[in-house]
Amino acid sequence: MTSPDFAKSVDNTALIPSVSTLLWYLMGRAFIVILFLGGTVFLEFPQSLQALFAPDIRLIFLLSLTFFQICFSLLWLLRWQNHLRQFVQFQLVWDLLLSVLTVYVTGGVASLFSFLFIFVILSSALMATRTDVMVTVGASVVLYGGLVDLQYYGYLHVGVQSLQLTQSDVFYRLFLNVTAFLLSGFLGTILAGRLRRSELLLQQERNDYAELERLNRIILQNIPSGLIVVDHKGIIRSFNSAAASICGLAVSKVLRGPLTNVFPCLKITEMNLPVERGEFEYVKAEGDKRILGYNAFPFSDFQKDEIGILMTFQDLTETKRLEHNLQLGERLAAIGKLAAGLAHEIRNPLASLSGSVQLLTEQAGLDESDQHLLEIVNRETSRLNRLLGDFLVFARPRVPEKAPCSIKSLINEVCELAKTDPRFTAVKLEVVVEKDRKLPLDSGQIHQALWNLLVNAAQFSLAPKLITIGFDSDTCTLWVDDNGPGVSSDEKKMIFEPFYSSRAEGTGLGLSIIHAIVTAHRGTVECVESPWGGARFQINFNLDEAKKEASS
Repeated sequence: MTSPDFAKSVDNTALIPSVSTLLWYLMGRAFIVILFLGGTVFLEFPQSLQALFAPDIRLIFLLSLTFFQICFSLLWLLRWQNHLRQFVQFQLVWDLLLSVLTVYVTGGVASLFSFLFIFVILSSALMATRTDVMVTVGASVVLYGGLVDLQYYGYLHVGVQSLQLTQSDVFYRLFLNVTAFLLSGFLGTILAGRLRRSELLLQQERNDYAELERLNRIILQNIPSGLIVVDHKGIIRSFNSAAASICGLAVSKVLRGPLTNVFPCLKITEMNLPVERGEFEYVKAEGDKRILGYNAFPFSDFQKDEIGILMTFQDLTETKRLEHNLQLGERLAAIGKLAAGLAHEIRNPLASLSGSVQLLTEQAGLDESDQHLLEIVNRETSRLNRLLGDFLVFARPRVPEKAPCSIKSLINEVCELAKTDPRFTAVKLEVVVEKDRKLPLDSGQIHQALWNLLVNAAQFSLAPKLITIGFDSDTCTLWVDDNGPGVSSDEKKMIFEPFYSSRAEGTGLGLSIIHAIVTAHRGTVECVESPWGGARFQINFNLDEAKKEASS
């Protein structure tokens, strides 16, 4: 509902019509002039009506003058659009003059064209203020009444020939027309006021709708979640920029296409709506596998008929990876606490056992078979002792003693060590370091982690064995590539856990120790596919610490 203040402001405010509205007004005037005046001049009237007036050259002159006025008005309207209120008032004045001249030429009180004043009054109600309407109504009454009075008292001679009107006829016609003028002004003002209020309300609603549409478009384009709207046939109707970024697709190629072209695993007919927390695997065009979580629910129109589905989704790949690393860290921490005490308890009797075996070995009189058995016991005891040492390194990692360390120098040291190790005899080792960088690291621990990665790569590489050690100074990423069979997605979830190994002779602690060392450096280690199809183990150092080191 509109407030009284709003209605009052609408009625009292000069609402200037638009240029297009005024153009239609001029076209309507031209149509009326042609229809009535032109028809009067060129059509043959019945004999009964010819008695009222005899059309002469004055109508043709009036018709021509009106067209000249319309042409002038068009020129004014197109060139001086800053004076539209004066333009409207000028048109009303001209229409009043045209109406009174037409009535005068066509018989005065006997004229059939007195209704032209009503058109002028209605035009003023549509285009001008209430004050202008009152002035127009008053002018119409004065002009028409004055014309009738001047004609009746003989001051004006009009073209009435055979029609003789009595005094009562004259006053009756005057009363009817004046009453029609007043009623037209009254009703026109009311209807025009309602029309203006409706137009203002409609304009306000349009502005509100445009603002909501703009706000909705901004929200859709800036929310981090992907949003897809599909109809009941599964055709995509909306696909925001976040969805395009997550899926790696262009919006123009996706719109008006089926949802299965984007997500083949999602079918409208098989979805059990609403979906609160769904997950599925999505493979990008370049082969990158991502885990997406989504919500989906139906939406309805104003008649509450379901017309489609709204689906929002997010890329959970990084979240899942962090969640997995957190769970792995918690498991490793629990195992480390238990294993540290257990390893210490085992190591003491193991040392006694090793010493006793050595004493027995030094005694004389042992036959060859006993000597062989004691050597086996001594060798396995040493092996078990080394295993416990590695396990203690994993279970109780030493706090890194960080100092600026050149990554290139560290890689070169590890490569020199590999040249003297028989496990790297058939391995072609390549170093890719475009730009060196010093990072705050414990060089001994990172040396151990990098050496473990090299040994692991040498064990799994296939002939001809190829290993690449690389470093990206921009992202602070150190990696080791091999040309082996690679690591399956199931194995990637387990490789950093202790005692997990795909080799029968492996202890399963090498990668666990690497994980512990890198975690102590506030970095991350992960396994991805190498360019050769094998495995790439990459260590991502902490960028914040690297920046601090660079600025110091």
